[in-house]
Amino acid sequence: MNRAAAAIFLALLCSACPKRLEFGPEGRIEDAQTLYQHVRERQAKVVTLEGDAKLHVDSPQGSGTLSTYLSITRPALIHLETYDFFNRPVASLVSDGERFGVYQARENTYLQGPASAENVSRFLPVVLPSEELVAVMLGQVPLLPPESMTLELDEKERVYVLKLQRGPATQTLRVDPKHLRVVKSEVRGVPGYDLAFEDFQQRDGLFFPDKVHLIAASAETKLDLKYTDIRLNGRPDLTLYELAAPEGARVVNVDARGQEVRSEGPVSQPPPAPGS
Repeated sequence: MNRAAAAIFLALLCSACPKRLEFGPEGRIEDAQTLYQHVRERQAKVVTLEGDAKLHVDSPQGSGTLSTYLSITRPALIHLETYDFFNRPVASLVSDGERFGVYQARENTYLQGPASAENVSRFLPVVLPSEELVAVMLGQVPLLPPESMTLELDEKERVYVLKLQRGPATQTLRVDPKHLRVVKSEVRGVPGYDLAFEDFQQRDGLFFPDKVHLIAASAETKLDLKYTDIRLNGRPDLTLYELAAPEGARVVNVDARGQEVRSEGPVSQPPPAPGS
């Protein structure tokens, strides 16, 4: 065998060999509780996110892709702006965790009220509480508070498989063994949604996914968020979370269920205090 043929044979031989499974500085983790704590710590490192993304929605109500500007700060501060293909405003959402406001450009209408899950998810086809929506957009998985947990190493998929159990609910987490970040989450036994994270990059010193996928099977809905130009853990601009209707917009007050609250006439004033 000549030198060229030997090199080709060696290259083919090496390509057929599985790559060595890489672990982080902690080495292989054998204890489920230890891995669970590491996952929580890794997720907690991302506190704020600001920048641009593409949001694709696939649901029974319709499908499409919108350009999105977002500013997110834990635990529940949200500022989202969406634009169509021609860069025209579609909708915007602001929530400070207590109150929310959604501006719908086509109707020139501004909805405001309590920051319930129904209201914060107003222009999404899946209902998520503020804290969960923030966590998902920060590349994090809302974790089931476990009563018990198990841990396995799946060498074929090259991930830890951490299974959390609480009553009838289970959450199966697939965790990258080197960076200890969740790459997939599946919830069963209770209503919920699955998450997957892809295209991890080093951003601002953090291992962060450029793609977030949310699948709500019961709602036949998929959300795909692809980050294009973002900054992590910068100092947040708190003015972005101030609630104010655009000038000239029709303002509609809604309750926690998203139902319009209609005024029933003048509000009666309390009687004057004695001696006033």
